Amino acid sequence: MYNLTAVFNLENETGGKRTGLFPFSIVPSIKSSSFYNGGTIFSGLFNRISDTIDNTLTDDNKYMRKDETNPGFYRFAPNYITMLFNDFLKGDKISLGRLATWYFRFYEINVPDEWSSRPEDHIEDFTRLCTKKILDDLNITPDEKATLFDDDDFQIDFQSNVILGSTLRGMLSFENGAEPEVTTSPMTSLPADITIIAVDEVNDLLTPHGNNITAEKLKELLFSVKQVILAGPPGTGKTYISDQIKQHFKDTHLVQFHPNLTYEQFIGGHIFDKTGNVYPKAGVFVEFCQQAQSDPTEKYLFLIDEINRANVSKVFGEVILTLDREYTTQLPISLTLINGSEISDFCIPDNVYIIATMNSADRSIALVDYAIRRRFGYVNFYPNCEIIDFMSDYSNVDLNVSKLMEKLNEKILAVLGDADLLLGQSYFIPKWALNAGKIQWTNDILKSLFNYYILPIVEEYTYGNRRYLLNIMGDNLILRIDDTTEFIKEIKKQFSV
Repeated sequence: MYNLTAVFNLENETGGKRTGLFPFSIVPSIKSSSFYNGGTIFSGLFNRISDTIDNTLTDDNKYMRKDETNPGFYRFAPNYITMLFNDFLKGDKISLGRLATWYFRFYEINVPDEWSSRPEDHIEDFTRLCTKKILDDLNITPDEKATLFDDDDFQIDFQSNVILGSTLRGMLSFENGAEPEVTTSPMTSLPADITIIAVDEVNDLLTPHGNNITAEKLKELLFSVKQVILAGPPGTGKTYISDQIKQHFKDTHLVQFHPNLTYEQFIGGHIFDKTGNVYPKAGVFVEFCQQAQSDPTEKYLFLIDEINRANVSKVFGEVILTLDREYTTQLPISLTLINGSEISDFCIPDNVYIIATMNSADRSIALVDYAIRRRFGYVNFYPNCEIIDFMSDYSNVDLNVSKLMEKLNEKILAVLGDADLLLGQSYFIPKWALNAGKIQWTNDILKSLFNYYILPIVEEYTYGNRRYLLNIMGDNLILRIDDTTEFIKEIKKQFSV
């Protein structure tokens, strides 16, 4: 029970056990507990809470304010995070795992069927599910989470047995005349299934996608709008999610754009055959679309990697118009297909879908122009710390690598002021350290990764400005510290991990 009620660390709880979040403690006399007020019957509890809030709002030092623009509603004080951290938590942090345990104590969560046979194998998954869900339900921002909550190692267990309220009340004893009244909540506008988390939401929460779109939602978007651009810093999972999407299509084709790619290669134009004769040959995109057009009952996917590295307007030419899908364009010349037939009019078939990726950190080339962008759905990708924790075994390392990535990116953003230069999770997922799908972290592996993968990209970002590099990395890490103990000590010092 104490695990359920504890807000802080069990061994170091500054507020004492009565700071527990559970509304009462299972003790011989409930009335003697500060969690129970015998003068307030349950049916009046909501009004009492409202009155309590009203009475505290007159003091400017409190955490909430009346919303003058919306009577009957409240808003947080501008500095409420600092106030809560200093005045209530007194420098400590709330256990996110224990708060989630209390929050979901009466929820019905529809987990996958295979969990019921061996629930002990899915405690880590269930913990991640509950902690992500509570952050979403309470609209807790990343800043609030970092300041107020502790990502401790607390694991949330689960069971398939239903515990009824009547059963719980039967575990309690009250002083004579102090039994609380049991009544229906006046909040009748709430939906009847408020305590049910459906299995599709469970599966979405279990996917370690961070703030990025999931493969399932990307598929739904793609099927709706036909073509999307995935944009973001390198290593944020754009190519990975594109590979996941492939399974939903009969055939796919990948083209990597680069500065030397031409209209003749992509759409078509005159080339020399083996005998030296010139003939008009269809390019890769036209060939792919003609293949799909001959098989209209199946879906086809065309992938463009790093679309902004080529002169997109020149590569597409007049075919840009056909991206609107309702248009057919007249080609400048008739093009010969691989099967020998010719094509003079071109349109993109309805069963062709396009995914393009764009590295937003690449400053050597222009961004995609508006003629292309307005015809694509646009999906931004961000560094995903969650996937690193999901794939990591930290038992042999002295720090949390996802927090190192987060702190490093905070410094990059503060010094360089450009979110497009943040480091994606791929930089922190060394394939050479994978074992059975997990990264088996050691201090030596982290040292090698940092010295020979992370540091070089930061040096490139700060090329020509040593002050920027020092502000991000400090004086010692840029020397590529070889002693493992000294390296870990310096990493902890520089990034507070």
